[in-house]
Amino acid sequence: MTQIFGRLIRAAAIATTLGMPLAHAAVIDFESQDLTGLYFPGDSFSQGDFTLTTAQGFGTIDVAASLGSLAPTGNATQFYFNGNDATLSLARTDGSLFSLSGFSAAFVPQEPAVAQTTVLVAVGIKEDNSTVSAYWTFASSATSHFPFSTYASAADFAAFGSVKSIEFRSCTLIGGLTCSVPTMNNGQFAIDDIVVASAVPEPATMLSMALGLLGLGLVRRAGRARRDAR
Repeated sequence: MTQIFGRLIRAAAIATTLGMPLAHAAVIDFESQDLTGLYFPGDSFSQGDFTLTTAQGFGTIDVAASLGSLAPTGNATQFYFNGNDATLSLARTDGSLFSLSGFSAAFVPQEPAVAQTTVLVAVGIKEDNSTVSAYWTFASSATSHFPFSTYASAADFAAFGSVKSIEFRSCTLIGGLTCSVPTMNNGQFAIDDIVVASAVPEPATMLSMALGLLGLGLVRRAGRARRDAR
């Protein structure tokens, strides 16, 4: 029995290593011409396996020229503009878990700009409804045209490895505290190239599944052996 159990453990480990599914990565780039336009609170649109929803303020999908004198730089393609303290929520259309591992973004000020320090905040909802959050500072600019920057540090996105939804918003950063003071409609930003992937089961979960399947096979084999011995 000890030898059988040892072989079972080794086989399960091999099955876990070789059979672990690869995360299906995707980039939400807002490039489809069908997405171009204005979005009001409650409006949703889809790209690939994901649905995005505007809340509280408004959003647009277009190129930089559509924002005139406030247009961000460094991005010649379509992107999502989040205006007047709006939020943009992201979830898989089928409701399953996913991960976030990067995006590009730029601050878009009001005209005239409000003298507040604002940051981009992401709040994720986990499977157990607990929340995770992180914030990123925007690249600075001496003009009203702020540049796009890429945010892809693995450490920054570690907490977003398995979530069921994410909400993007811009908040004030005052005294080291985010969202503690209203942004006075200055929570405006552009976001693009959101890198997402379907969630991969934890190694322990995969091992348990493999053990269960192998154990079931062992029970069935023993049953057949008993029947053959009769």
